[in-house]
Amino acid sequence: MAVLLACTACTTSSDGDPVPAPTTTSPAEDPSMSFAGVGIDWPEAAADLTAADPPPAPAGFDDALLGRMADTLTDWAQVSTLDEAARVSASPADDISAVLPDSVSAALRDQTKDAVSPRLAVANVFADDVTVVGAPRVTTAWGLSTQVDDAGQQYVLLDLQTRAAYEVRVGDNSPIRVIGVLRVHGLTAYPDTTDDFGVSGGWQEFGAVDCALALDDDLTPDTDVQASEDDLTTFVKVGDGDTLDMPSLDDEQQVDAQYLQRCRDSRT
Repeated sequence: MAVLLACTACTTSSDGDPVPAPTTTSPAEDPSMSFAGVGIDWPEAAADLTAADPPPAPAGFDDALLGRMADTLTDWAQVSTLDEAARVSASPADDISAVLPDSVSAALRDQTKDAVSPRLAVANVFADDVTVVGAPRVTTAWGLSTQVDDAGQQYVLLDLQTRAAYEVRVGDNSPIRVIGVLRVHGLTAYPDTTDDFGVSGGWQEFGAVDCALALDDDLTPDTDVQASEDDLTTFVKVGDGDTLDMPSLDDEQQVDAQYLQRCRDSRT
């Protein structure tokens, strides 16, 4: 099964500036945020990811195949979104590979090894000085479609999106911030596929420092409260919905080699 190279690293910015200058505020001007403050009333994520039943198999495919795909996607999303070890890992791909079929693990590794942010390409990873406070809040959504390859053969694409919100703080005494991550985990299969699935996916962050994504390959909360709240409004709207949605982004907001260079230029 050919790998679908659709794992796109993305960032968002409320003002459209892909490389914002760092914003600093005094402690008196630096109020805490909270889930409630940004409109998140989603359930706390338990140790195991809770997702709705996947959609039924489309014509030409059977429910057993879709069930295997859904189980693999749920295991993958469990680690990428909730696993505390992967959250701080130097190589979260190792943590994810441990729960995936060998073929899927190999495809994911191959697909993300040259990413500008290889850790964030596979999991929600936080900076060393960032602590996730309490349990994240998570909603999920499935996506299902059928497509036809160049040889005229039909295959199915099943996606599982996690919408994960984390209350975090930097160090011991800094104010609470909220970071949100949309992450899509996707598998493709032909009617006779067993576990040799094609792999696809993508991610977007909200409320994090943009250039840290490229320069440090991790999530650090933005100190600009108003910008973060504006950014998180889009995230919450997606997380409140029942359907898979990834907001469209300009080319300048893609975390690619050009984005990395702009961040390097702004730091020097």
